[in-house]
Formats: sequence, structure tokens, C-alpha cells
Amino acid sequence: MNGKIVRWVDEKGFGFINSDELEGDVFVHISKFTDGYRRPQVGDEVEFQLSNSGSKLSASSAQLVGIETSKSNPLSIILSALFVGLIGAGLYLLVLEPKLNPAYENMGFSCQGKTHCSEMLSCDEAKFYLANCPNVKIDGDRDGIPCESQFCSHY
Repeated sequence: MNGKIVRWVDEKGFGFINSDELEGDVFVHISKFTDGYRRPQVGDEVEFQLSNSGSKLSASSAQLVGIETSKSNPLSIILSALFVGLIGAGLYLLVLEPKLNPAYENMGFSCQGKTHCSEMLSCDEAKFYLANCPNVKIDGDRDGIPCESQFCSHY
């Protein structure tokens, strides 16, 4: 059926349609309109189907006629994706990355001339020495993991 919006209460999301084919106005809720269109306004032409429930006439579905759908702007989609990506990268750098790669220079250790794993007391100390102290001999296979057989096998 076809009709025209004769009353619309936008803040409550409902209105009434008048059709030449029916006596009286037909109630319509905003949820019954097809997605992708702007909100209805008084005077808009609509196509609708009647609901069979209840004693009052109401629309079970409705669509604005002669109104173009709201089209997504590809540039805004790209910018939104870029923004979300930047936020994700920032969160990674600020939160997750420091937990995965702790700063061993801030662990209270200092270079005291230790050069071998047998002189280290923990994996954290060995990692500090490998990252900050010269002439250490604690990474024999040069894979970046110190004292693998003593402390850091689970690195």
C-alpha cells in the first residue's frame, strides 16, 4: 500500500500514515522502516504493509519512496579503519609490548663484571647483563637468550 506520513513524533520514533485506500490513519514505528534511509518526516511518501495483529491499524513494514538510501562514503570507511588501526597499534606499544619485552635496564641490576652464567643469580639478571654489559659470555649460540641451560630455558 502507498500513503503519506501525516504525523511524526521523532523523539519517540513513531508516527501515522494516511492512505487513500484505508479509512483512518495507520500507526508506524521507526523499527518498521527499512534500514539505510534517513528518519521519516511529515509529508514523506511511503510504501507499507499492514499488520494483522490487534484492533488498530499498524504497519508491519515501511519504506520511504523517492528518498535515496544513505550511502557510505568509501573515504570515511578507510579513515575509520585507519583510525582504529592506529588506536590498536598505540595500545599494543603502550600496554602489550612492554609486558612481552620487559625493560631489563630498570630491574635494579648493575654491571659488576660478571661474564659467565655461573655468576648469575637469575634469568632476569642474565637478560640484564646480555642487554647492558660488555664482554659477557652468556649467549653461546647467539640467539638472544642468555643462560639457556641454567635459567632461561622457558624464555
